[in-house]
Amino acid sequence: MSALQGKSIGSIGAIVGIASIMSNLGAAQSQTLPPATIADNDSIYIDGKTFAITPGRAKGDTAAQIEALGARDLGPGAIIFRSGEKLYIVAAPILVPGTRNQAGQNVPAPAENDRPNRVTTEYVVPKSAELQELYGMLREHRVLEDMQGILSPFRLPEELTIKTTECGMVNSWYGRENSKPTVTVCYELLRHISQSLPKNTTSDGLTAKDAAVGQFFWLTTHEVGHAMFDMFKVPLFGHPEDAADNFAGYIMLQFGKERARRLIAGGAWAWREYVADYRTKPIVQTQLAGFASNHGQPEERFYNLMCLAFGADPVTFADLTKDGYLPPNRSPSCRFEYDTLAYAFHREISPHIDQQMARQVLDTTWFSKVPPTIAPPPPRR
Repeated sequence: MSALQGKSIGSIGAIVGIASIMSNLGAAQSQTLPPATIADNDSIYIDGKTFAITPGRAKGDTAAQIEALGARDLGPGAIIFRSGEKLYIVAAPILVPGTRNQAGQNVPAPAENDRPNRVTTEYVVPKSAELQELYGMLREHRVLEDMQGILSPFRLPEELTIKTTECGMVNSWYGRENSKPTVTVCYELLRHISQSLPKNTTSDGLTAKDAAVGQFFWLTTHEVGHAMFDMFKVPLFGHPEDAADNFAGYIMLQFGKERARRLIAGGAWAWREYVADYRTKPIVQTQLAGFASNHGQPEERFYNLMCLAFGADPVTFADLTKDGYLPPNRSPSCRFEYDTLAYAFHREISPHIDQQMARQVLDTTWFSKVPPTIAPPPPRR
């Protein structure tokens, strides 16, 4: 992953997409074009070379034509604009109150009890003496409070608790405790992360702090993804664990520029060892029982995250294909995979986000107080 840390990711958008761009374009449009609507079964064609606009009207079975063309709906709307000699289309990320969907039904606004700043944190004191150093370090550097701030723009129908605790195992999960949504992160998992960090800065610029922060961010937002699906009643096709991985990856990519690259690289650190020697050991032997897990194999999760990053910005993350971290038989579909994820996020999650707060979140430096490594100091003798 050469130069994975040094480049900057383009304007992929905030957690909520491209709301500010949309509002600017909307204002410009209102000044230059008269109000207009498109009638049912009508269409417009924009020539990508001459930029001429031609109206049209569907004949016969519209549903069959949509299927034959491979068309998909654009949710709450879309913006088409010209820049130089190219046309661009942007799916609208926000479901504004009072809009209608393709069936002509009103799209509901967020419920009145949906409010931002509804994430609480809890550090449970561990009983094990060997975990108390880690507990103290997490509290001192306010790691959970940083995550609380990042998640503050989400307008939640009920409080979500994120807590660290001693579990007796290396794990993290989401569930309801006494009916209250709770993300649990085990001290044992954080200790495991701290023990596997790179000893020195890697050849591609990854530091121990990057690996620590990235993995903590990844595993926490993965569980938060489960929480969002639960609280917002998001319908899922496929494995919930894959959906939660995608949620975490998408959030990481919204921070833009170097921070997004560091989060992606750090989040993938735990999986890199599984593919690091692929050139000399291209055949992977895994027990059959591993494929029965509701989680994907580490190699799969690694490639899925790399594909999302490449799909979000194939120029910034071009090194993933050059260094072989993303096989040529996968990379061509990555843009579609990212766009599909972004569309689902905008449809199901964006209506529950405070747009102004989200922009402030992305302008804030998080985890700045985290030490170069989260590994606890050696025990006193």
